[in-house]
Amino acid sequence: MHNPIHQAKTDFLRAKERLARVLANTADDKLNWSPSSTARTPLHQAAHAADALRNIHNFLDGRPFEVGSPAEADKGFRQWERQFSTREAVVDLLETNSAAYLSWLDTLSPNRLDSMIELPFGLGPAPLRVALTFPPAHTNDHAAQIEYIQTCYGDQDWHL
Repeated sequence: MHNPIHQAKTDFLRAKERLARVLANTADDKLNWSPSSTARTPLHQAAHAADALRNIHNFLDGRPFEVGSPAEADKGFRQWERQFSTREAVVDLLETNSAAYLSWLDTLSPNRLDSMIELPFGLGPAPLRVALTFPPAHTNDHAAQIEYIQTCYGDQDWHL
């Protein structure tokens, strides 16, 4: 029998490890580099993913994301990300927010899977069972962005 909570945990752990690996494989002198003045750096991509996990976890658990629009959220995210200048600080944030999310998954009752949760930005409701796919998807998206930034600065190694 398929266990959606176990699957959510497995998928998230895989995505988290991918993000940690791509950040670990980012050259020290490129952590704060971006291909343009409006692009996030690898460090800020990872910080954003780690903090977004906290936000997603909150709305999965019924605590609404109070920011009204993606543009407003992005402005706040980017300002908040500026505090990070070291790999260690971002890894600590990722570990802290991941531990909280995984702990919540461990206590999540299967009876809640079909309950509806409210999505941010006025996107409406969704079943929790579907929304459990958001943390790994979002984390993987930002890991892929860091991998792309690596190619922009000339790193062609696949880091397998």
